Amino acid sequence: EANRTAAAAAQAQADAEAAAAAEAARVAAEQAAQRAAWKQSLLGYANGKIPAAALCGVSWDSAVQLRCDAAEALEQLNAAYVAAFGTNMSISDSYRSYAGQVACRRTKGWLCATPGTSNHGTGVAIDFGGGIESFGTTQYAWMKSNADQFSWTHPSWAERGSSKPEAWHWEYVG
Repeated sequence: EANRTAAAAAQAQADAEAAAAAEAARVAAEQAAQRAAWKQSLLGYANGKIPAAALCGVSWDSAVQLRCDAAEALEQLNAAYVAAFGTNMSISDSYRSYAGQVACRRTKGWLCATPGTSNHGTGVAIDFGGGIESFGTTQYAWMKSNADQFSWTHPSWAERGSSKPEAWHWEYVG
């Protein structure tokens, strides 16, 4: 009798673990489908012409607008950053409309992409402050070590020693 009870308990535990694993897989698949839908939903818009209603913000900075999957990943990256530094990430620029790209090019010259070609205009680029904007800082080093876990990268063209070094510029590649 004790063996049957132990076997039944073990089977119940195995069934519960299998159900939990199946639920986790279902949730992961739904999340992946949602991220793919967000990405697909913006493909029909020209660079810098995405309506605000199609973009998403982040919880700690009301000025930030990004493609929704990028915003979700940035929320996760920020949580890790807060755990490391005790403060939210500082963002100086996110989505940039076409008019914003024109103004940027007019005021900052070669630092801004040709209007209509900026990754900011597709909702997948961020310019950071708070220490991340400078090569050699602890915050920049942390980003280099951790951002890729959240699908954010520092593009090779923006690296120190490149033709256009921009420590502050990061892109979502999810």
